[in-house]
Amino acid sequence: MRDKFCSTNRVNELGVRGSKDNANMIGRRLFLRHSTLAAAGIAALPFALYGCAGEGRAERAAAGAGATASEEMSWSLRLTTDKEPGEPLIVSGTIYAADGRTPLEGMTLYVYHTDARGNYPEAGGESGAPGRLRGRMLTGKNGRYEFRTIKAASYPGRNIPAHIHASIKGPQVAERWITDYWFADDPLLPPQDRERSQGLGNFSPVLKLARGSDGVLRGARDIKV
Repeated sequence: MRDKFCSTNRVNELGVRGSKDNANMIGRRLFLRHSTLAAAGIAALPFALYGCAGEGRAERAAAGAGATASEEMSWSLRLTTDKEPGEPLIVSGTIYAADGRTPLEGMTLYVYHTDARGNYPEAGGESGAPGRLRGRMLTGKNGRYEFRTIKAASYPGRNIPAHIHASIKGPQVAERWITDYWFADDPLLPPQDRERSQGLGNFSPVLKLARGSDGVLRGARDIKV
């Protein structure tokens, strides 16, 4: 099934890059959201965001449909079963305050992504939800999070790198989207974005994956709020 949520538009965190028609397709709300994020300098990096024209729809899903009560959430999440096609992947990290040193407790990290074919699989009838490969984590005192899934694939027939969408929120942090998770071995990742990740260490959104003896790919990314 073709991805019904996403378009080929490319958006950066300072606004919309592309034609006027593309900007209209993205919508004023998405433009303002990314502009505000960049102006505040919060969790913003000078990378392109490879997102969805329907991301407002995904945002509503993140805030409502399929939500898990905080008392049921854990710092660790499994998005898939062993039967899910694709390469098993574990992503982990720590969510920090703006100083990059203080772990934050009570932060919710929401992620969703495509399957191994690059599609957003149906979400079991939950209207508006961006596929079934999605979920939330809640950090403890050490600020840690971890999710186990499969490596996302790029959209079929599109020149957009594979990515994992993510948003964060917390007791004193309004919910907002952060730069997507990308993969260092992805040939579709533009050189300029790859270069900008250099020197960021674990705060880079570009995951450097290593395969363990168990055959599972692992990557790490820390997040500053």
